[in-house]
Amino acid sequence: MDGSLNFRKKLAQRMAAALGITLATPVAFVGCGAKVVVDSESVGAGGAGGSTTTNATSSSTGPTECEGGWGEYTTFLACIPSNVGESCPSVQEAYGPVAQNLDVCSCLHSVDVGPKPDPSGNGLCCYDTTIEPKCVIGRPLLADDGPAVAPIEAARRGWSEEPLMPNVEGLSAEAREALAERWIRDGLFEHASVAAFSRLALALLAHGADESLVRAAHEAALDEVRHARLSLSLAAAYRGAPVAPRGLPEALSLPLGEGLVELAVSTVVEGAVGETLAAVLASEQAERASDPAVRQVLTGIAEDESRHAELAFRVVAFAIAAGGAPVRDAVAQAFRDAAGRLPSPPPEPPLPAEVAAAHGHISRGDARAAFVRAMDDVVMPLGRALVEAAVREA
Repeated sequence: MDGSLNFRKKLAQRMAAALGITLATPVAFVGCGAKVVVDSESVGAGGAGGSTTTNATSSSTGPTECEGGWGEYTTFLACIPSNVGESCPSVQEAYGPVAQNLDVCSCLHSVDVGPKPDPSGNGLCCYDTTIEPKCVIGRPLLADDGPAVAPIEAARRGWSEEPLMPNVEGLSAEAREALAERWIRDGLFEHASVAAFSRLALALLAHGADESLVRAAHEAALDEVRHARLSLSLAAAYRGAPVAPRGLPEALSLPLGEGLVELAVSTVVEGAVGETLAAVLASEQAERASDPAVRQVLTGIAEDESRHAELAFRVVAFAIAAGGAPVRDAVAQAFRDAAGRLPSPPPEPPLPAEVAAAHGHISRGDARAAFVRAMDDVVMPLGRALVEAAVREA
């Protein structure tokens, strides 16, 4: 089921127009890597694969736990560069290089099987790898040990007072609580994203960005305030009691200093990729949600996140224009890295699939399929066109 096809088409066209670039076909990221790398042995719906929940225990090659993770493990095919003229490292030897190649949202648990053939055809060394996800899709507030979120305080008002009334008829108390916890988690990450966009606005000011970018960053922060209120209001409706986040001290302690290269690369990862995937995921969730209140919330979030993704590409274009070839080359590498791995979908609530989907939460397999389509149809074509346009203008 491809519930976001029209959404993706319109999103790609709109962002290309905003950037003043032309999208070429086919959409493979020619010259900057291949299409999204997925494990060809575990391909599922929509061509997605490589991400499944597992009860694996840590091997001798890695740690027994990860700080700040979700407490569940995911497997995927991790690929690392190979040294010219040398064979790929063994499973034991690959642990360090694989760990260094993971993004900040993934904590390496073990390297399990390999080396295996590189499905992208780029001659990389690939391994079945178990990680513990540490991030959500979208723009997280990243601290040294992963994404930062505020603790929740039950019965505190102020963030969950939107008049939303999802249909809870026929749901058990356990099902309602599972849905509440899932929406609380979403709400806390939306709440933390307010600080992430505020930090982006400060970085843009520091680098002399145009007022339209600075304004858009602040508008995105206000969008995240609304997303947090909506998500936490749904949580309160399922739980039957208000909920709200406490303080978020990390917002005051994170470093603000970013050079143009760091700003561009972090914006590729958190914005161009993360916000686009968040938009497409919300669109797919809205398409399958049968509860009117949930569907309305997700439709609005999908539209807002698409504007945030557009902002991210505009920020990357600004950084390339201001920083020249070093920034452009770093951006090309960031998109090439993104083509080789996908962030893990969020955990599923412990509910029957049809109940979860009706209330806004699709399976991890379906979410990953949506991510692959978003990368192939939106992120990689736009990234390629952006880099190629910069090369022509140099």
